[in-house]
Amino acid sequence: MKHIYEKTAKYTKFGSILLIGIYIVLLVVFRDVMWKDFENHFAFGFALFVLYSSSFFFQHASERLPDEKKIDSDYYSADFPVQELNFQRDVSLIPQTYLVSSTGERLYKINPTEEQPLRRKLSTLNIFKMGMFFPITYQLKTMDEKLVSTFTIKNRLKFLEIKVCDHNNLHVTTIVLPPMSLKNRAIVFDANNEKLLQMEAKSMYGDIDVNDLDGHRLAKYRFGIFPYATHPAFEVQAMNIHVSLAHNLTHAEKLTFTALFYYWTANQ
Repeated sequence: MKHIYEKTAKYTKFGSILLIGIYIVLLVVFRDVMWKDFENHFAFGFALFVLYSSSFFFQHASERLPDEKKIDSDYYSADFPVQELNFQRDVSLIPQTYLVSSTGERLYKINPTEEQPLRRKLSTLNIFKMGMFFPITYQLKTMDEKLVSTFTIKNRLKFLEIKVCDHNNLHVTTIVLPPMSLKNRAIVFDANNEKLLQMEAKSMYGDIDVNDLDGHRLAKYRFGIFPYATHPAFEVQAMNIHVSLAHNLTHAEKLTFTALFYYWTANQ
């Protein structure tokens, strides 16, 4: 989280300076119209003050945190020994998300594959990031760049499909979702197209319980509820995303839920 706060402060300061430059150019170009418009000057000045002040807020938050510990990549490896999913968005044009620990250390990262350079660049726009026009593949990697999994989001017109593969590119599961729905819904099939799971959000807010066919709880997500919200690493965040996982999940189930909840929570 220290890394994310430092980047947020840096980008906020840069954005403030860029806005000042743009506003000065507009004043020069449209001086006859804008120069005496004191209401616009006041509104811009106030917005700029809030934006620039927030950079110090995030800088202070980062300085309160210790340097991140070096992650044991032999443990947090392709075996993916996680018991929960804490998603944290990075500040970047190309989407990058981290899975972090309960104290804010980055364990894994998720971003569009570099093997699709054009689609990777277009993923800066949300409509392309979600695979609505063409398939886009994301990689789940360790912090030292070892591949854990890939998942490809593809629009099949009548439904959305997420194909999940392991670090050897072996097909693990396929997730099928409706393209439009008030409640999040999904069906999971194995590599042989046998139905494994079916789930639906409990409400439009997105609360989700994932149970197996025998009714045993596999995963749980509650919108807006985060068990570590008071920890200094997270307390300044407006939104923290936490998914609880059962302790006896298979490797395939962990990879599947990571891809599925990444898709479901990408815009939060």
